[in-house]
Amino acid sequence: MSRVFRALTVAAIYIGTVIGAGFASGREIWQFFSQYGVAGTWGLLCSTLLLAVLGPKVMVWGRRIKASSYQDFLHSLAGKWAGRGGDLVLTVFLLFLPGIMLAGAGAITVQLGGRWEWGCWGTAILAVIILSRRLEGIKGVNLVFIPLLFAAGLLLNLKTAPLFSGTALSAVPAATTVTTLPVLPVVPAATVVPAVSPPPPAKGYWLLAALQYSAYNLVLALPVLVTLHRLHDEAVVLRRGGVLGGVSLGILAFLFHRVMAVAGGGSGELPLFILTAGWGRWWRYGYALVLWGELFSTLIAHGYGLATRIGPAENHRFTLRVAGLMVLAVIIGQVGFSRLIKNLYPFFGMVSLFLLLPLLLKPLPATREPGKSGSRRAARPRARGRLG
Repeated sequence: MSRVFRALTVAAIYIGTVIGAGFASGREIWQFFSQYGVAGTWGLLCSTLLLAVLGPKVMVWGRRIKASSYQDFLHSLAGKWAGRGGDLVLTVFLLFLPGIMLAGAGAITVQLGGRWEWGCWGTAILAVIILSRRLEGIKGVNLVFIPLLFAAGLLLNLKTAPLFSGTALSAVPAATTVTTLPVLPVVPAATVVPAVSPPPPAKGYWLLAALQYSAYNLVLALPVLVTLHRLHDEAVVLRRGGVLGGVSLGILAFLFHRVMAVAGGGSGELPLFILTAGWGRWWRYGYALVLWGELFSTLIAHGYGLATRIGPAENHRFTLRVAGLMVLAVIIGQVGFSRLIKNLYPFFGMVSLFLLLPLLLKPLPATREPGKSGSRRAARPRARGRLG
């Protein structure tokens, strides 16, 4: 496999880990960028720069300390006590987020005329099958759905506004009251896709919104990014893939930013799904597939991260752990813990911003000697062997 292709796979995994249902539905882009008008475009550029610089830094950092989970990275970045606090907060969120993703899968099924249980359980079972292949499974999913998302972004732009027109960027001035999109039929509360991002700052604070968006997505991507060295161990591949992934995230966000500006608002949990609902059956089903694919890529990324936090991916019980986590996620999705998560998001947003500063300022650590793992779990058996 050439370095170019390996860098492309790293970029695809990076994009798929960051992008979820909130991004693909247009809601996240509206909240953090488009609602600020032209200033939101500058915020998007700042966010792209941060993702293109810090994403590869996280990957190389994980490679240098031989991280087996995000716990190792957080301890290396923030120290023992602050690292434990960040580890606890991220672990709690990772426990609930798969449930929110599965609730979203059920919601998409309902919008297409199916039953909530079909989408929820079907997605959970498929996640277990994919994650039985660890990072290779995550890579395969993202290599399929990321090109589809780019195609969707281009097609949405062609449908709503000329690609080379600047009018879309100023279509929604920051202080303008926007027109709401048509609303789909009301569905039960359990089938509505819950919010999966922190509430954005008030209007006028576009730079803070961009920083919060970058920090939030980088922290949630940590579980996969810090372990990518297990898939591709060359630092140059991780750097190139990280930069390409960060820039591509900016391009994708820009495409959806233009569409949201022309559409004139972020009404509902799935604004772009609502927008395409009146364009015909193929648009509706096609965009539902893209939305589900990005939701699924986020689900498997979070599931993988939490499973590796519990125990090493090489363990033969890894798939069993994933299956148990998916059953728990289905239960969470049915109970409706989204209100609890939404109340905790402001706190998680602050924690994410707190971790952004040392990530920006702290230099990369020295490379650990081969054979030394970043995990205490992996170190214990060797210690007993030396004593024996």
